[in-house]
Amino acid sequence: MKELDDKLASLKASVKTDADNCSKLKNELKQLNDAIHDIVDKGKAELTFIASKKCMEKIEQSETYLMQNSFQVESSLTFQADRDFQQYLSKLSGLGKIVLSTKKTLVLVDPDQALTVQGKSEYNVSLQREKNCYIIAICDFSEDQILVADCLNERVKLLNHQYQVVCHYDLNGYPRDMCKITPSEVAVTVDDTMTHEVQFVSVNGGQLVKGRMLQFQHRCFGIAHIMQDLYLTSGTALYKYSMKGALLTKLYEDTSDRLTGNI
Repeated sequence: MKELDDKLASLKASVKTDADNCSKLKNELKQLNDAIHDIVDKGKAELTFIASKKCMEKIEQSETYLMQNSFQVESSLTFQADRDFQQYLSKLSGLGKIVLSTKKTLVLVDPDQALTVQGKSEYNVSLQREKNCYIIAICDFSEDQILVADCLNERVKLLNHQYQVVCHYDLNGYPRDMCKITPSEVAVTVDDTMTHEVQFVSVNGGQLVKGRMLQFQHRCFGIAHIMQDLYLTSGTALYKYSMKGALLTKLYEDTSDRLTGNI
């Protein structure tokens, strides 16, 4: 930028010099013209020759200057890249990297806040050949879609805005709880005598898509997703896991009875 500014300043100075020279010659010719008229009017013949001589010299000087500056000069500015710098850039895989910074913020909800029921409606979400169903968990999605976990029939069901079942996904056992992971994905705890797992299910284009599955050595009842971690209850303990299923810590345990925790 400094080099460009210097070049622009040089061009402006050159134009100003030409303009000043033209203005100077014009003023000098005008002064000589006025002087000659004054000499003629006053009848000073002896000065007429001298004034005419000076006028001819100034006219010749002006014509010479005009001849020297009568050519139209076309100027252009072009950028000439530094070859060494170009070679250096060609060896780089990039000019930097984009770093995404996230900050975890825990939003606390008042546990004593009272909720008021505005109304209640009943809908039948049983499929054919299902005598009954037992909804144990529910998650809402965008586009007026709702996912319910049917413990009795061992499946999750996707409902539309009219609470009609549009599709379902069969699980490996009884669903015990469900929580939302992303705006289009949930995690379902599945538990029976031989099965202790968390099944991930996504909603895509109005269909339920099976995702990855995490298996555990303890029973899986309650589940929550908080700040990129999974919290599982087993009936007697509360565990904290990573999203990949790695145990981070056991937060609580009471083995004084078969079910001692709030599952």
